[in-house]
Amino acid sequence: MYLSHLPYEAKLAELDLFSLNYRQLRGDLIQTYRIVISRECALEFADVFELAGTEHLRDHPFKLQRMLVHTDVRRNAFLQRVVGAWHGLLDEVKLTNFLNIAFWPGIQQRCGTDL
Repeated sequence: MYLSHLPYEAKLAELDLFSLNYRQLRGDLIQTYRIVISRECALEFADVFELAGTEHLRDHPFKLQRMLVHTDVRRNAFLQRVVGAWHGLLDEVKLTNFLNIAFWPGIQQRCGTDL
């Protein structure tokens, strides 16, 4: 194939695709939205996440609690890696009923790539 000699980033640009990190983060945020906000998921909120235990939240009422972990396996698990990205989203995005993450402001910067 004519793309086999190109580096990964060049292949993505040529094929007009997003990076694997971006696609993983996007999928994680969609799943988190379904669990936390819309409850359109087979997973129950209480079985997966825990809300932050403070009443003085300056943000939205959906601030998630990050659990203390000691191993890389747990640190890279879905429940751990999604909390920081979830908190980085704008409040109006988290409180909306419109689930189209492609247009969420700031999601591309969360991956550390310029897409």
